[in-house]
Amino acid sequence: MAEQTDIIELAHAWLDAFPEGEFDRYPGRISPDFVLRLPFVPPGIPGEIRGREVVRQRMAETAQGRSRLILDNIVIRRTDDPDLVVITATGSATMASGKRYENSYVMFTRIRDGEVIEHTEYLNPLAIMAAAGPD
Repeated sequence: MAEQTDIIELAHAWLDAFPEGEFDRYPGRISPDFVLRLPFVPPGIPGEIRGREVVRQRMAETAQGRSRLILDNIVIRRTDDPDLVVITATGSATMASGKRYENSYVMFTRIRDGEVIEHTEYLNPLAIMAAAGPD
């Protein structure tokens, strides 16, 4: 596959690879110093994770506890900053326990020259707690 250069196309490709930790599927590059920020996660989940391989492993581990996360209603917007896109989406999966996980997301992803530098994801922590908690 030829390297994609359009930031919107790259953001779509990033959303396909990121939730499962399938970084090899991303057609661009992911910075070795990649930063994932999760400002609204529940206690016990780190709000910031640094390093491409650390984040990849964390995402892959998270994916093992659920079906593939399906992102829908995706809207990707350019900003005045040519390296930054704002993404809104809804996501759903089935947890290993059989519980349904559904959430809404607002994401800020920085892609410079085809390389993902950082990803900040705002989501509803109550949805995570409900899906992961006891019945």
